[in-house]
Amino acid sequence: MGDFSQMNVYEMYMDAKDKQGGAWIRRTTWANLCARIKSVGKITGPAPYFGNPEVRADLYTLDGRLHQSNAVIPSAGTYKTWRQFEVPTWWTEGREQ
Repeated sequence: MGDFSQMNVYEMYMDAKDKQGGAWIRRTTWANLCARIKSVGKITGPAPYFGNPEVRADLYTLDGRLHQSNAVIPSAGTYKTWRQFEVPTWWTEGREQ
């Protein structure tokens, strides 16, 4: 992964929130995890930080097993830690764990 992303987590969410599968991210320090953003708190400011609302996500292993549900995503405003991730092929919209 490169040193910096073109978007922070808030921007990634806004970019993908209406797309099928939703917004998926990976952290540069995660070896085999990815996350699907479940919610972003109230937007109270302008882009790119949108007032720094809380971000929650479900974390999955890269093969589709739920690792952690409803985790808080720290430092969502950084451009160094997070990367946009394509919707995994094992994901189906509306999937419940």
